[in-house]
Amino acid sequence: MKILIIEDEPQTAIDLAQTLKKAEPAIEIENILESVHRSVEYLTENPMPELIYMDIQLADGLSFDIFKQVKITCPVIFCTAYDEYALNAFKLNGIDFILKPFDLKSVRASLEKINLLKEHFQKEDHYAKSVSSMIHSFRPGTKSSFLVNHKGKMIPVATSDIAYFFIADELTFLFTFDEQKYIVNYSLEVLEGQVDSQQFYRANRQYLINFGAIREVEPYFNRKLVVKLNVKCKEQILVGKLKVTSFREWLTNR
Repeated sequence: MKILIIEDEPQTAIDLAQTLKKAEPAIEIENILESVHRSVEYLTENPMPELIYMDIQLADGLSFDIFKQVKITCPVIFCTAYDEYALNAFKLNGIDFILKPFDLKSVRASLEKINLLKEHFQKEDHYAKSVSSMIHSFRPGTKSSFLVNHKGKMIPVATSDIAYFFIADELTFLFTFDEQKYIVNYSLEVLEGQVDSQQFYRANRQYLINFGAIREVEPYFNRKLVVKLNVKCKEQILVGKLKVTSFREWLTNR
């Protein structure tokens, strides 16, 4: 079986490829792609693989965008570490997924579903509607505030007061303009769909930043950009070279 892996974290992609080979030695890993752009290019120029393992958050956007540009005619298994809210969107729409981190048992189980997935894909219109519905479910309306726990009480924090969201020690936090930090019970992927995309930008895997928090942007090594904020931040916020163009467009097209 020829399998295509679409995953922007190199080590995760390698781990998945190795686990797939352990589960089924006859499997051939056709290619590993890291971005929406490369995936669209590859799928347009090459025959469709027999199966695709597809991460959701890629280097240059959400993998859902691939479906908008290419007609996928093989089964797809999404790879995700999302919370229960997002997983429900998959389940409700009949889309298969595998949770990160991968293990041999879960990979084998996903491969065993391949025949069911093939039947699902034969109903192309039905599957296209399922993916479209999932994307819609995955992006809820924007929130005007977030409830956070503070000294044993739940308090609302207005979205307009949030300078940025970030990940640290496997937890997600929000940081306000008056420099207060609170844990939020959403992944950054889900938060992207809950805030105004004109106001917040996913700079990288660790940071989702508010336009109003940006003081300046400077060139960095290897065609990256470094974003400097007008509030405290413990580390540099880097925008990778694959996202530089979209970031600049976001800054200017307001």
